[in-house]
Amino acid sequence: MSATGSTRKSAHKHPRPRGAARREALLEAVLRIVAEVGADAVTHRRVAEVADLPLASTTYWFESKEQLLTAALELAAERDIARLQEFAAEPFDDSADPLELAVAAILEPLDESLQASRGSLLATYLLLLEAARRPSLRAIAKEWTEAYLKLLGRLFKLAGSPDPVADGELLLAAADGLLIEQLASGVGGDVAPKLRRLANALVARS
Repeated sequence: MSATGSTRKSAHKHPRPRGAARREALLEAVLRIVAEVGADAVTHRRVAEVADLPLASTTYWFESKEQLLTAALELAAERDIARLQEFAAEPFDDSADPLELAVAAILEPLDESLQASRGSLLATYLLLLEAARRPSLRAIAKEWTEAYLKLLGRLFKLAGSPDPVADGELLLAAADGLLIEQLASGVGGDVAPKLRRLANALVARS
């Protein structure tokens, strides 16, 4: 996902995107707005302003706020699912620790700049919470979660877990909880050691 800075680009310095690139720019703007002020603040006019595009371009691509939020979550999910698929396609070295890889698969997106990763996480979690009251978002949220669980289940199986799917669910839930707590408190920190400890404990219990 993109960074969440609110600085508008000058049309005199940067040519405005066209076609599909314009649609993506609008969705990037939705993600920035959600991260900065929440999903309720998303409107066609505000999205157009943040994207520095004409209002007509927003209404051309998206008829409603529901479509804007759904497409924005879908974009974020598609990008991350593609990353997970690339991760899974890499040949795992026999010497590699599957549990270390599981933790890395979850936290890899946080390797970007602190501001960008915080904004991306915030937008993601806020939109996922919107799925509780917007059914249009639920299928996307489910598909996204299943992509993680497919990879994590495979890695836990390689590690000798007696219940790899359940262990993958627990690790992912723990990661979400720790990251949300960081966002809520404003206090950062490396959650990887805690996740490694949990992953090893889950496998060792057998």
